[in-house]
Amino acid sequence: MRWTWVIRYIASIILLCLLVPLLASCWDRTEIEQLSIILAAGLDQDGDGGIKTTLQVYVPKEGGASATSSGGKEGGGGSTTVFSANGKTLGEAVFELQNKMPRYIFWGQTEVYVISKKLAQEGLLKHFDFFLRYQNPREHALIFITDGEASDFLKSMPQLHQNVAEMFKDLGKSRSIWDVTLLDYMKMMAGDSSMGFAPYVEWKTSELGVRVPSIDKLSVFKKDHYVGEIGGKDVVGVMWLRGEKKRLTVSLCKEGDGKDCLSLRVRRNTLTFDPHWDGKQLTMQMKLVAFMDMTQNSTKLDVSDSDQARQAETRIEANIEQLIKQSIKTSQQKLTADVFDFAARVHRKYPLQWKDQIGPNWDRIYANMKTEIDVHALIERPGSITSTIEQKAGVH
Repeated sequence: MRWTWVIRYIASIILLCLLVPLLASCWDRTEIEQLSIILAAGLDQDGDGGIKTTLQVYVPKEGGASATSSGGKEGGGGSTTVFSANGKTLGEAVFELQNKMPRYIFWGQTEVYVISKKLAQEGLLKHFDFFLRYQNPREHALIFITDGEASDFLKSMPQLHQNVAEMFKDLGKSRSIWDVTLLDYMKMMAGDSSMGFAPYVEWKTSELGVRVPSIDKLSVFKKDHYVGEIGGKDVVGVMWLRGEKKRLTVSLCKEGDGKDCLSLRVRRNTLTFDPHWDGKQLTMQMKLVAFMDMTQNSTKLDVSDSDQARQAETRIEANIEQLIKQSIKTSQQKLTADVFDFAARVHRKYPLQWKDQIGPNWDRIYANMKTEIDVHALIERPGSITSTIEQKAGVH
């Protein structure tokens, strides 16, 4: 027994000594200077039924010295450059890019995927299959649909940002359109309505006469195919019914006068949906309660007075209701696309009817769907002052 224990002890020591060097090993390391760090990717048609892939690559500075790149822009810690390649599939195009690039392509820092409208009309999921199947690309990168070639946007020179990826990331957060990630899009396509949307980017001329990217529309997808875009007040209606509140504002002006206005910011809102199906007709009943803070008052209304506040709230309710109805009408008649995700609520309430009656005929049922909207607006915070500055100064 004693010799058996000694042999086991010695064998354990030898095995431990053999494992220690392996644990400390870094034989498969990849140093950062061996990587091509991708900041943004652009997808276009190549004209032959394939795909053109454009990558914006980060080029770090060496030793603090100034670094420049052909077709790129120098940033605070380095510069960027652009590589492009064509292929029958996205995977083949990326393989061709790897052959062109001296370093290993690294997707871990990719911020945005920019996709041309022409490519989006053919469908995106077949290309996104590469991003899911390949281990490196980020699912939480933002996607944008462009009016024109995506490669042109990646080659542009941002005026206020170090690179195009940062510019697109800020565009998605700072404008009236909310950001959509690759994962968000795939979840929408897997939903009951098979409908999705993403920010729509266009070239516009700035006050200085320079072409700059601008986002004020949503591109709409139906069954993975681009079918059009919505903008202006229709986008505001979509934001109301999808629970967006961070970027919603309401302005109420005196009729016939654009000078005396009341401006409010939506702080929070609550939404309830109650669909009704009678076997032939679908009716969607909606209730919206908006809690708002006043940001400016150039009218004679004193919202600290309950009667005057209710007067203003009534007009605001009518304004919001009109926006929502117009947005629903546009989605039913122009796009026939359920951008509000009503299908999920109908499926949840009528699971059996959805499978046999509603689901297979959803496009027709949605186009003829009736709506009933109940809007309540509450001005909770009038601000630090009750009367206007003009009234205090005796001007108004």
